Amino acid sequence: MKLTPIRILAVLASLALSVTVSAQTHSVSGTVTDASTGEPVIGAGVVPSTGGGTVTDYDGNYVISVPGNAVITFSSLGYQSVSVTVGDQTRIDIQLNPDTTVLEEVVVLGYTTQKKAELSSSVVSMSGEKLRDVSTPDVGNMLQGKVAGVVVMNGSGQPGSSADIRIRGTGSITAGAGPLYVVDGVAGGSFNPNDIETITVLKDASATALYGAAAAGGVIVVTTKSGMQDKTQVEFKASGGIKKALTGRFRPMNSQELYDYTTSMFSPALVKIKYPTTLLDQDFDWVNNCFKLGVVQNYFASASGKAGKVNYYASVDHYNEKGTLINTNYARTAARLNLSTPITDNLTVHIRASYTKTNDQSQSSWRTLEYAYYAMPWDIPYVIDENGNVTDEYIYMEGKTRPDNGGPWWTQNPSNILHSESLNYSKGHGEDVTGDLQLVWNPTDWLTLTSTNRYSSSNSYYEYYADPRTYDGIGSGGSLENSDSEWNGWGTTDIAKFHKTFGDHDASAIVGWEYGEGYSRSMGASGKQFPIGQRSLSNTIMSGVSGSDAKSRSWAVLSQLQYSYLGKYVVTASLRYDESYKFGPLNRGGFFPGASAAWIISKEDFLQGNKTLTFLKLRGGYGKTGNDNIPAFQYQDTFSLSAKYNGKTTAILERMANYNLGWEEAYMASLGVDATLLNNWNITVDLYHTINSRILLESPMSPSTGFFAVMDNVGKVRNMGVEFAADGAIINTKDFVWTAGINLGFNQNRVLELPEHADIVMNRGDVNQIIREGQDVYSWYMPKWAGVNPENGLPQWEKINEDGSVEIVNNLNQATQQIVGVASPLFSGGVNTGFTWKGFTLSANGNFVVGNMIYNKNREQMDADGAYTGLNQMSIDNGLGWSRWTKPGDVATHPALLAARSDGANGTSSRYLEDGSFFRLRNVTLSYDLPESVLQNIKMAGARVYVSGDNIFTASRFSGMDPEVRLDGDTYHHAGLYSSNYPVPLSVVLGIDIKF
Repeated sequence: MKLTPIRILAVLASLALSVTVSAQTHSVSGTVTDASTGEPVIGAGVVPSTGGGTVTDYDGNYVISVPGNAVITFSSLGYQSVSVTVGDQTRIDIQLNPDTTVLEEVVVLGYTTQKKAELSSSVVSMSGEKLRDVSTPDVGNMLQGKVAGVVVMNGSGQPGSSADIRIRGTGSITAGAGPLYVVDGVAGGSFNPNDIETITVLKDASATALYGAAAAGGVIVVTTKSGMQDKTQVEFKASGGIKKALTGRFRPMNSQELYDYTTSMFSPALVKIKYPTTLLDQDFDWVNNCFKLGVVQNYFASASGKAGKVNYYASVDHYNEKGTLINTNYARTAARLNLSTPITDNLTVHIRASYTKTNDQSQSSWRTLEYAYYAMPWDIPYVIDENGNVTDEYIYMEGKTRPDNGGPWWTQNPSNILHSESLNYSKGHGEDVTGDLQLVWNPTDWLTLTSTNRYSSSNSYYEYYADPRTYDGIGSGGSLENSDSEWNGWGTTDIAKFHKTFGDHDASAIVGWEYGEGYSRSMGASGKQFPIGQRSLSNTIMSGVSGSDAKSRSWAVLSQLQYSYLGKYVVTASLRYDESYKFGPLNRGGFFPGASAAWIISKEDFLQGNKTLTFLKLRGGYGKTGNDNIPAFQYQDTFSLSAKYNGKTTAILERMANYNLGWEEAYMASLGVDATLLNNWNITVDLYHTINSRILLESPMSPSTGFFAVMDNVGKVRNMGVEFAADGAIINTKDFVWTAGINLGFNQNRVLELPEHADIVMNRGDVNQIIREGQDVYSWYMPKWAGVNPENGLPQWEKINEDGSVEIVNNLNQATQQIVGVASPLFSGGVNTGFTWKGFTLSANGNFVVGNMIYNKNREQMDADGAYTGLNQMSIDNGLGWSRWTKPGDVATHPALLAARSDGANGTSSRYLEDGSFFRLRNVTLSYDLPESVLQNIKMAGARVYVSGDNIFTASRFSGMDPEVRLDGDTYHHAGLYSSNYPVPLSVVLGIDIKF
């Protein structure tokens, strides 16, 4: 017999599962085959009720010793299990029927549903339970590492923060590039993660084209729970835990390190005068004192079932998180009610309502962590009394000299951030209400008419206060800013669905339209010169007011046709027309077609009964989507009341009109393969190629116009990549199951076209990225670091001469700016595994990114080689092999120390550009489910207890606290820029989930 890997695995598994049996046992053998094909089932579990078990070999054969009263259960992934009482039988042959529930699984695509096996587009669907393995209220964080080609980066550990999501790369340059959320068939809307029944990610344009507007970044379809069972089921979940800030490799110098660092740059005589050794008596850790142990709690209760003819689902949820950084908190209370009932035999009404209320408090200064980084350990934040004792009262610093008995304030910036955070605040609250009324009419068995009508309302309030006794408020005499905004909107989606099966043919179609209106309003005010203890704008000098009032309107018509022959040849085509109020009248409308096809090869005669390849599907598609994710009024002339004429305020033209402004368009072609091996391992491979054209971009204008730029459709960007995903069961027996999965995504991003082929340099936070044809959208642009001269310890950079030759220079001002890396990950993915044994489940999942570069802005001040003697520095003893030049011949990463140096060693260059690749063990959960026999005795439908840890381990060579940085930029930050980021915390949570 040939020893194949399958035979070897089967023998090893059989040995691992074998048990010692008593003399009363006898041998039973047999063959397990597929009932529909007669082919042997490889690796099927053969598990007796008495314990132990074995698996079938490559020919489907097994041998096992069992007592006569045993019941053997035969099972295999993709088949219905069969149980047989042994008795005196010595041979038991079993035929397993394929479990069609997997192939017949229906995937919700928003407007439509489709059998999973017949999907012709790149779609990933998963249950809500699979998502909820991390303690976060954000669905983006829940998706992290779980879908190939979907990069999720949480750039902040701030409680309540949302992650950046990119599906198959970044196609837009300045317009929004995130996905569109569709909740219960309608774009937009709020939802609580505990209410999610399923979530579906639509990745290619053949699937997303049906959504047209704002679908260029992909679509995430959320379906909330509904009551389906006849009897009421009540569920209660409670969890609570702690969170701890992860500081990674970053560590500020302690008192001794900073003393040695500083005094090494000066003569002994000057050190004796300026830096007394008594400084070593003070060693305050500002960073760790700005962090605290965070606490998270989540309580959820739901009731679902059927009362008479009414199916219902009701839930209430409360999430509360106290952050790891002082003065950061987030609380959310949510409620949902979903009802459905038949009005007549063919008319059903669905009512869905949700309510969410949030309260959040963030660091009062966005520079809180930065101030903590820079504060020197020689400075004590507390008042020192006349006896030299440290009190528990924060000191108020108004200048460089302490007002108590503590001597000078050593930090360059006289800000006692702990004192500031005790008085200042930045907080807000908001409410969101959404209501759906959906009517579903089935006049015939082949026609369904659906009308979904939604009303949404939201409001938010934000307030920032800087006390006059703090560094942030002293210049203004105290300041307060607030803003109040609201949004109200309604919309309708009306769909006619046709479905008919005749013989070997199955055809379905939809036609429909959407219409929506929205109204938004905002008001803001600010004031200064606050009396201490007064926090009302009526008690201050008004320094500014602002406001806006806008209406929006959109409408679309849509259609889709799907045809299947013999259940193995599938064709789908769609067309949508959208109009957006954000564009000029000449280009307000856009057509968005899509088409895809699938061939289920495993249903062909030449693959029927194949033992190894049990399912195989080839699919491909092409489609076009749009993006209008820009601020309103960009196509119109806009004016500002910012000038005076003859002493009177007057309006001036602030933005020039562009009435030709229109849709940004994305064209995607994709090809994919879905396969199942050994009726167990599911494998998916996808190739895609996307061109984003007519990019919405600020196009430079001639200086003679008086304007720098105007919003226009002028750019073109390409994303192309490969995705791979595999998951399955390594071992699958009655008592023990081991599953594993992996997904990988590769994406290459290139700018293909820019206005007049000219580079666009983006400066944010005094760091440059460049948009250049032939390069990545997020390309870092700065002088290239050439290391440290081993002979003299001077810093070095590259200068590119006119003839293209490279010259090494020792001054940053002489260096040449050039592309030195990209902020976009080249590879991303995730891994997961799970073990289940007699009610116990141990699961783990992780995610990773490879190939992106992070600019560590903090190192400009904290790794400054002597440029700043009034700021604390970071320790270079961080496990990265860093070293300081001290003598000729040293091969070092850091230049010689030089006080108040001016050669630019700490200036912006690729010296501070670091590898952003990382692997993070995202979650580990150990749970126990009570067995059915116990549940019946205590009259419960289910009970589960668990302990779960998030962000358990991170492997990275990044020198900052956290390598997980944002994927998107804003006015002050580039994608990939690290600047005192709030680190993602480690959390440990205990929880219980019970059902009645």
